[in-house]
Amino acid sequence: MAAKRAKIDRRLGAAPVAAKPGALDGIVEFRDGWGEVARRYDVTALNLPADIVHVLADAFRHHHVPSTPDTRRACWQALQSFARFASEDIGIQSVHDLSTAAIGRYIAWLDRQTNHAGESRSLSGRANLLSYLRQLIEWTKRHHPSRLPQRIDFPFRVYSNRNAQPRRRLPEEQLKAILRACYEDIDAAWERFELGRQILRSDTEPAGATAELYRLIRDLAEVDNGVMPTRLTLVAHRFNMSAITRHGGLRTLAGYLHLTNETVLPFYIALAIQTAANPQPLTQFRRDCQRPHPLDEHRVIIDWDKARAGDKLKRAQRRSFDQRRRYAAPNLIDKLLAMTAPLVAQAMLRDRERLFLLRSEKTLTVAPITLSTVTHGVRGFIARANERIAIWNRAAPERPRALLLDFAAVLLRGSVATEHYQASGGDIVHVQQILNHASVLTTEAYVKGLRTEQLRRDVVARLQRLMVGWIVGMANTSASRTSNVVSELADRATAPFGHDCLNPMSGTAPGTQAGQACPYLGGCLRCPGLVIPLDAPHLARILQAKEVFERSREQLDPQRWELLYAPSYRILVQDILPDFPDALQAPAVALAANLPHLPALE
Repeated sequence: MAAKRAKIDRRLGAAPVAAKPGALDGIVEFRDGWGEVARRYDVTALNLPADIVHVLADAFRHHHVPSTPDTRRACWQALQSFARFASEDIGIQSVHDLSTAAIGRYIAWLDRQTNHAGESRSLSGRANLLSYLRQLIEWTKRHHPSRLPQRIDFPFRVYSNRNAQPRRRLPEEQLKAILRACYEDIDAAWERFELGRQILRSDTEPAGATAELYRLIRDLAEVDNGVMPTRLTLVAHRFNMSAITRHGGLRTLAGYLHLTNETVLPFYIALAIQTAANPQPLTQFRRDCQRPHPLDEHRVIIDWDKARAGDKLKRAQRRSFDQRRRYAAPNLIDKLLAMTAPLVAQAMLRDRERLFLLRSEKTLTVAPITLSTVTHGVRGFIARANERIAIWNRAAPERPRALLLDFAAVLLRGSVATEHYQASGGDIVHVQQILNHASVLTTEAYVKGLRTEQLRRDVVARLQRLMVGWIVGMANTSASRTSNVVSELADRATAPFGHDCLNPMSGTAPGTQAGQACPYLGGCLRCPGLVIPLDAPHLARILQAKEVFERSREQLDPQRWELLYAPSYRILVQDILPDFPDALQAPAVALAANLPHLPALE
C-alpha cells in the first residue's frame, strides 16, 4: 500500500516585516551576469543621517540594477554632491527634513558652486546632478511612499537652456586631416603587428626583422601567452633590458604582439568618424558586430548597442559599408579582431565579447577601453600626428599639410552630422536617420551651429525667390530674363528707404499731388534738394552709415542686398564721399567712434 502523501500547505504567507535600517543597508553592491561583484558603493561613508542613507541606498540599489557602470558612477557622484550640500545645510538632519524647500535650497547651492578656476558649474552638470537625485526620490515615492514623511516636488525644467550654446564643430578639412593621420598610424601599427605574427609562426627571421628582434619577440610571447609581460616579470626571467630598450621599449615591442594604448586611438577615432557613433557606445562594440549585407555581397552591416536608443522600443544602431575600400570600417574591425585576439583569454568573462580590449599598465588587467583612456590618448595622437606632419612640411614645402587642431572625441559625432547636413542640402531627416534619433529635435541639437544656420538661411532665401517667381510669373523664364528684371528693379531703388523720384514736385511721395513739394525733400540720397555740409560731423555720420551698409552686406541675402541697398551704397561711396577733403577724414573717424549706434537695416 502506497504511503500517504503529506498535505501541501497552500496558505498565503504574510509579508515579512521590513527590518529597521542597519549598517549593511548603506552598502550598495552591483553584480555582473556571473554573480561577481562588479562595483561596491558605501553610502554610509557620505556622513548623511542614517534614515536618509537607508532611503537613498535602497533606491540606488534597485533603480540602477539595469544601468551601465558609467550611469551608476554618475549617480554616485550626484549622491556625493548632495552629501556635501547636506553637511553645509543645517536644515537636513533627518528624512523628515527632505522637502520641496530643501530641494530648492539644493538648487541654489548648486548654482553657487565653482570649479578650481573660479567658474560656475555648467548648466548641464547642474542639471545632471539634480536629475540623478530626482530619480532616486521618484523611485522611493513609487515603491515606498511611507519612507518620505512629506511631499517632495522638483521644479520643472530648472535648466531649460543648458544646451543654448552649441558645441564646436570640426570643419570638413580638419576631419579629413584627422582621418589621414589615423590611417597613417593604422598602417604603421598593422605593419608592426603583421611582422610580429610572421616572427611567431616562422622558424627563421622574416624580411624586416633582425636576428635579435626575432629572438626577443619569440621569447616575450612565451612568457605570458602572447601578451607583453611587465618589467618586473622580465627582470625575473633575466631578459636583456638593454636589447628591449634598443628596439623601442616595452610599449613599442607590445605592438608586435597585440593592441596597445597608443595603437588603439587611430582605430577608435576612425570608426567614430565613419559610423558617427556616440563615444561611450563605441567603446562597447562587440566582437560579433558585423553582419553580411542581404543584397550586396560587397557591403557589410555593422550593428552596435546604445543604452538610450529608444524608450519602449529598442532601436538598433546600424550602418553598412563597402568593404572593397581599404580603410572601410569593416576592414578596420577585422584588424582590431586580430590585434586583440591574444588579449581575449586574459579578460574577464563579461568583457571577452568586447572589441576594444586593452591591458592596463597600472592594474595589469585586460578590459575594454574607457573614455578616460580616449581623452588622454587623443592628446598623444595629436602630438604624434603633428610631429609627423611637421617633418613632411619640411621635406615637401611645396605640398604643405595642415596641422591637427586640438579636439575631443565628443566633437566627432556632431561634426560628422553637420557635414552630412550640408552635403544633403539641409535635409535634417537624412541626418536623423544616420544618427538614429527618435525625434528630429535631438538631431537639430547636433547640427546647430553657425555654418548650418547660414545654410538654413540660404535655403529659405532660395525658397522665397521661387515663391516670388511664381507670383510674378517668372518661374519658367530664363536666367537672363531674371537678371534683367533684378537689374531693372535695382536701378529704380535709388533711395535707401522707399523713394525713387528725381523730381521733388512730381507728387510721387505718399499724400502729395503733382505740383506739391515732397515732405521728405532732402532726405533721399538722389534727391536734387539734398545738401550736405562739408565738415567733420557730417562726414562722421556718413562714415557711420557706410559701415552699417557694409555690415548688412555680410548678413543679408546677396540678391536682396543688391536689389534694395547696393544703389544707395554706391551713391554714398562714389558720389558723396569723394567730395569731402582728405583733411577731414581723421577727425571724422574720431567723432564716428563716439556717435550713437545706427539701427540695423533689417
